[in-house]
Amino acid sequence: MKRLLLSASMAGLLLAACAPEVEAPAETSTAETASADIAPLPSDLGSPTFEEITEDYEIRTVVDPKIAAFDEALAQSYFNLAQGYLDTLKEQAVSDSKTAAEEAAANGTESWFRQYSMEYRFEATAQEGDIISVLQNMYVYTGGAHPNYALKGMVQQKGQVEPVAIGAVVADAAGYGERLKSHLTDEKLERAYGDTSRDQIAAEVEELLGDSQTAGTQWGANFVLEPSTEAGKFGGISVLFSPYDVGPYAEGAYVITVPASELAGKLTPDWATRFGGEPVLRADPE
Repeated sequence: MKRLLLSASMAGLLLAACAPEVEAPAETSTAETASADIAPLPSDLGSPTFEEITEDYEIRTVVDPKIAAFDEALAQSYFNLAQGYLDTLKEQAVSDSKTAAEEAAANGTESWFRQYSMEYRFEATAQEGDIISVLQNMYVYTGGAHPNYALKGMVQQKGQVEPVAIGAVVADAAGYGERLKSHLTDEKLERAYGDTSRDQIAAEVEELLGDSQTAGTQWGANFVLEPSTEAGKFGGISVLFSPYDVGPYAEGAYVITVPASELAGKLTPDWATRFGGEPVLRADPE
């Protein structure tokens, strides 16, 4: 039952958009390699920014130094956001480890518990002027068949608290959604096995994402910006799909890029001049 309850809580962590208020976990005698208290960002934001490892759990936060260089308060907010989730997993791991040990002792069986782990990684994908784009990659393992991870995009304008919404960037949501579906179809076709046709994949994508308007406004809202071959510009918008979003876990995540050239005529006036050139793509997160 403990494992089932944990799965539900971890699913909540994967889907949540912001950190909840959490109570500090009870103190334990478990040896720790670092303090779990939220502390100011280190002056050197190397990798990792924060790490704590015990027999029960391994937790980590990594904040790209480029984010702190852009806005230290923003970097601190990411650090604090991650800490709340890490504390929740830490408390659950200690509790489950104790429960599993007690059950094993009572039943004369091996403990079902395996070390839990969670990592939050915040990577700057592109930055120009007063805009920075951040990819949040949250990895979690709680003893199941395999770990899981979730991708979230956050585009931040200096001086603004809330991330930039896709509606502020894209005016023609249906046109944007149509290009998104087309590129996702291409990528899924490349990963397909057997004699699957493009028409079959396109129908699957249509069923998953809905019409082009829905694809653009809902699925296309989880995005990051890509650097460009043209100085001072963004080269495209990449939409993030975590494992299970549009396929089985074995397919992995999808990062689908709509190049600046295909966004022409689809952007709002405030953003049209921010795009140009071709996207300089990064390796997909794993």
